[in-house]
Amino acid sequence: MAVHEVRVDRSKTLVEEPATGHNRWHPDIAPIVRCEPGDEVVLETRDAFDGQMGPQATLDTVAAPNLDVVHPLTGPVYVEGAEPGDLLEVEIVEVVPDSYGYTVQVPGFGFLRDMFPDPYMVRWAIADGWATSEDLPGVRVPGAPFMGTIGLSPGREGLRRITAREQAALERGGFVLPPSPASAVPSDPSIAAEALRTIPPREQAGNVDIKQLAAGTRLFHPGGHAGRCSQPATHTSPKAIARRVARRSR
Repeated sequence: MAVHEVRVDRSKTLVEEPATGHNRWHPDIAPIVRCEPGDEVVLETRDAFDGQMGPQATLDTVAAPNLDVVHPLTGPVYVEGAEPGDLLEVEIVEVVPDSYGYTVQVPGFGFLRDMFPDPYMVRWAIADGWATSEDLPGVRVPGAPFMGTIGLSPGREGLRRITAREQAALERGGFVLPPSPASAVPSDPSIAAEALRTIPPREQAGNVDIKQLAAGTRLFHPGGHAGRCSQPATHTSPKAIARRVARRSR
């Protein structure tokens, strides 16, 4: 079993360090690391807003963030031998949080946007298995880090199907972020102009964002594109995730 690593410089945004990842879904995004089934991959990640919600962020920042940079994903990872129609098994071995995290309510964004129209932010200090905040004195939250976004590249047919479905939802007045080349990584126009945004979960997973995606979890992905494997990002600021990848046929 081999171990592969991808490290990032979190003093830089993904746009400033594009060789470490991507913030769109598209079958033509080139992998940055290749592994065999059974290997471990250690991936450092950026936070969901790519540094906009750091300790110095204000409510003005929360009120008008740049949504074009959400989510900065580390990867892609290519699993040798994986083919469309395979079932890809990913084991999350460890999730190590950073020392800082945040909770935000962005106006007009998220499932509770009608109930909470104003910007809101809580800054968390994470240490010794707990999160505390001066914004919520007297509150201490036990640590249980998990992955926010992890998924597969869509195949060509999947890309066409999803794009048509989401465009129809947008035309009905739904909350949809359509393809946009603004702040896209990669910035190649042939990819950025049609690549999917990372906000919703889809057939190939993605922004699953559930607490069960913690260490010890085995995630099963239906494969739609040869070789392209899970590409993590998180909604706090974890340092690294190690994962073991296996390929299983349907």
